[in-house]
Amino acid sequence: MLIREPALWRDIPVRGEILNASASDFSGLEALRRVRAAPPMGRLTGLTFDSADTGTAAFSLPVSAGFEWSHGGVPGATLALAADAALGCALQTLQPPHTQYTTAELSMTYLRPLRTGSVITATGRAIHTGRTMGLSAGEIVDDGGRLIGYATSRMRIFRDLAGGAPSRGGTAAPPPHGPVPAAPEEGPDPHLRPVSGERIVESEFRSRSGVEILLAQIRGDLPLPPLHHLLGITPTEATLGAASCGMPMSGWLATPFGWPQGGFIALLADIALALATQTTLAKGEGMASVDIKVNFLRPVAGDGGRLDARAKVVHRGRSLTVSTAEIIGPDGRPVALATGSAALLGT
Repeated sequence: MLIREPALWRDIPVRGEILNASASDFSGLEALRRVRAAPPMGRLTGLTFDSADTGTAAFSLPVSAGFEWSHGGVPGATLALAADAALGCALQTLQPPHTQYTTAELSMTYLRPLRTGSVITATGRAIHTGRTMGLSAGEIVDDGGRLIGYATSRMRIFRDLAGGAPSRGGTAAPPPHGPVPAAPEEGPDPHLRPVSGERIVESEFRSRSGVEILLAQIRGDLPLPPLHHLLGITPTEATLGAASCGMPMSGWLATPFGWPQGGFIALLADIALALATQTTLAKGEGMASVDIKVNFLRPVAGDGGRLDARAKVVHRGRSLTVSTAEIIGPDGRPVALATGSAALLGT
């Protein structure tokens, strides 16, 4: 198996702000108001924190050409980068000091395709907050005000943490606090740089089946798209009805609180689900993702360790596929499970 990680995420030293540990002394809303500079994930993708008030939060994301994948479209779960942030921070605004949370489940329905060059805005609303569980919901709109996605999230809440952070499973050590180690910032942030990677021309798509295209990319006979270069995503395996891909959990994926954002794991899962469906496509056929649900099982560290997403199609009808995916951490243990459906498009 040939693994070729596109290196844009690795070639530029991580930049961005991580809040100091003292932020836990403030309420959730006050801690958010202390975010003055973009965290690494914002410097990587252009995601911006727009606003927060009691029970609500909003984030925006420019859909740059760096998010394109092989056929030129943008994966639906790109929405997760803005949605996960807005849903989580909406709940955070209601939390007292010494409280942390982590996303336990994220569900999204895609209503319209994403357009490169547009800006999407996710607005989250806290629906319920209890001692150990919180619920949020929200909409994602484009810069024309059109609804393009709907999302819900369930969060696990850890309260009364004056004595320290919660004990978490997996291999993830608590993230460091304070500024990311300073390095000379040469050139613009990754999302503002010239696009690396290439789309596959339409004639190639029409002359090969879906699995033939994916196998050619794994061999290096066809190029990997810009999204793979931005995040380091690499397809690794493909058979009829199943596909795998991997992504390094670099420091670029960190939120202001130091942990890698769950939206990137959802995006990796979404791509694996789509690739599994792609392997079932005949020449000239297409597909469009419809929805995704991700259950997060344990945290991972932003230390460059590799996540592998293994997806398979469990149902293929005339117009719809349903697929499942397991996301495996560096220690071989599952860190997330996902289910998604995709619409099949004729020639």
